[in-house]
Amino acid sequence: MSAKPTIAIPVVDGMTLFEIGMPLEALGYDWDHDASPLYDVVLCGDLRGVRVHGGPRLTPQRPMTALAEAGTVLVPAIRPGDPISPTLVRELRRAADAGARMVSLCTGAFALAEAGLLDGRRATTHWRWAELFRRTYPGVDLDPRAIYVDDGVLTSAGSAAGLDLCLHLIRTDHGQHAANTIARNLVIASHRDGDQAQYVAADPLTEQAHWLDELRTWLRANLHEDVTLERLAAAAAVSPRTLARRFERDLATTPMRWVAAERIAVAKTLLETTDLPIDRISHEAGYYSPVTFRAGFTSEVGVTPGRYRMRFSRRDPGVRGEEVVSTH
Repeated sequence: MSAKPTIAIPVVDGMTLFEIGMPLEALGYDWDHDASPLYDVVLCGDLRGVRVHGGPRLTPQRPMTALAEAGTVLVPAIRPGDPISPTLVRELRRAADAGARMVSLCTGAFALAEAGLLDGRRATTHWRWAELFRRTYPGVDLDPRAIYVDDGVLTSAGSAAGLDLCLHLIRTDHGQHAANTIARNLVIASHRDGDQAQYVAADPLTEQAHWLDELRTWLRANLHEDVTLERLAAAAAVSPRTLARRFERDLATTPMRWVAAERIAVAKTLLETTDLPIDRISHEAGYYSPVTFRAGFTSEVGVTPGRYRMRFSRRDPGVRGEEVVSTH
């Protein structure tokens, strides 16, 4: 038996090579001859072969039943909305009952939830599939903003966040130095600040109601004004109570939270596409003061405006030192 901790990765038809290869490389590659690989990572599944997305076939080293023998079980992303393999669900339950640490990357959280392993726990998954996840598994406390969550069972957001969670496992099991070593070899940060809100498309509402279009046009033209619920309702030609009901029914939010999200969306777009000073962007997005803007943006997005611009600017790099300093 290997002296290294064992991580078992279940593989089923339809998974992608990238999602399987990422934890294999982060956790099981021989980066440092003196100290790694840190884990004995094995693929478990149908020994006749598993057809991954795009056509290639993988031959797992162990049968799916071997999940229960591992110290950690790590589920890669699966295709949301597709039926989840009953064999995978059964073996995930057996592994959890045997005491394995249960981990998922990205939409692998759907498999853990289907097995009942996330009921009553805080968890996350890719922001794109958050609403489907909530509808399908209402007993899970989903946090769609988090990059990863460690609440006894570990879950992560989209693909790159899977590397963050892998580094978290390494830090937990082997210490910060080991995590830093692997991060340097992967050429990634050993710990990222912020959350998924940085990576959501600038439009904060993924399911828009048609009636909202004209209201959004009005709001974008009046962001500099004091936008109250009463003014918003008047612009929509309904009562404040009716407007609140529409937002709750169609968007599962409140009118004023929507206004705040629209201000952040405008700020994100300006940070990505212009070289305007951050104080000017604060004004354009309708904030009363740059200090309020920086605090609100950082709270909502998880990083400062300056850091957001450094990561996502679509323009050629310019002189932004003053902007970055001013956000702290």
